[in-house]
Amino acid sequence: MVKPVSSNQPNKDVLRTCEANTAGLAVGLAAPCYLVHDNVGKWTSQKAKEYAEVFKTFLPDADTFEHTKVTAEKVLEESGLRRKGIKLHFVDETKSNLEHLKDLCFKETGVKNAFGRRMGNNYFEMFKEGANAAYFPEGKECVAHSKSLYGNIYHEMGHAMNATGNIFSKALFKARAITPFGVSIVAPIALGAALFHNVDKNKPKEQKSFSEKTLDFVANHATALTAASYIPIVAEEGLASIRGLKAVKKHLSPDIYSKTAKNFAKAWGTYAAAAVAVTIGVQAGIWIADKIKNNSAHKNV
Repeated sequence: MVKPVSSNQPNKDVLRTCEANTAGLAVGLAAPCYLVHDNVGKWTSQKAKEYAEVFKTFLPDADTFEHTKVTAEKVLEESGLRRKGIKLHFVDETKSNLEHLKDLCFKETGVKNAFGRRMGNNYFEMFKEGANAAYFPEGKECVAHSKSLYGNIYHEMGHAMNATGNIFSKALFKARAITPFGVSIVAPIALGAALFHNVDKNKPKEQKSFSEKTLDFVANHATALTAASYIPIVAEEGLASIRGLKAVKKHLSPDIYSKTAKNFAKAWGTYAAAAVAVTIGVQAGIWIADKIKNNSAHKNV
């Protein structure tokens, strides 16, 4: 005898689906939320100093600052970057230097809205304390601190080479926009499609609209699409290191060159780790949601 379905069964199914999707979102968006919060949350001088100390240990400078500065100027000239308007800015504690740094940061982020001002202040604290090095495309300057991470200036010059290079490298540099703060904008879209879009496997493809086919594709390939979205930033970071190392190799001793290359490899690994963490998170979120939904379905049967 078949047990009759209770009148509140549909409500239970909806509740279980909500639970499954909530769990899937929590797991799938954990890594992206952490990365965004770490970058967008307010940076104080103390926080920047703490990060700077970590990076000093993780990426110890292989050469003296004086030699690095002279060598960077040579590379700037030999690579043709100077002719393209690229400049170097080594941060120190003088008032004029810090004022120029602040102008660079706000030129990069903009001051037209609260978010731009927040990020401008964050960048200023970050670079003022030596917690990062970067190429600022808006100001066309490669920035590093004079006391820490100054060896990364060659890598930042590699970014400048990419940004002002051929069509391929320019496109690769611009494609980084799909992963702001190391977070793929594809990840939440793909995860949402996988969790909330029901792929009707019994419906012939010929009867499906373009939008339905698109959602089916995204839902079925959410993890792969998330991983693919990281290709530009991971590739561009690697290319920047390769070009920077190639340009500076003749100016460094084998030992210093080897240590610099190892630092660049470790720094590249942080981008790869972010890509892996977000991609695995999306896959885990989908798996957990499916597990909860399937267990509910089996119990109903």
